Amino acid sequence: MKKILAILLLASSPAAAQMTDVGCNALSASAEDASVRLDDMADKMKGGAFLEAMPHMPQKTKAAAADVEDARIAAVMALREYTHALMDFSTAIRNCGQ
Repeated sequence: MKKILAILLLASSPAAAQMTDVGCNALSASAEDASVRLDDMADKMKGGAFLEAMPHMPQKTKAAAADVEDARIAAVMALREYTHALMDFSTAIRNCGQ
């Protein structure tokens, strides 16, 4: 339901001028919830078992494994940046910025 509300609110043009406090707060809560869920997902992307296995992998796979680890690190960093932006947005839109 929150996702549908957020889509409807964002689809209207200009959305900010038409939003009520209820709509802003629903969007704020949705962004905050998404931020928490994505932050939890980033916490689970530690890659410890993969890192421990890397020294034991065949030599011809080590370069590809290193690429996987680099991509995991970049994904976690991007996810963290996104969660921070979502929380900033959630705070900014709460009560329509008043």
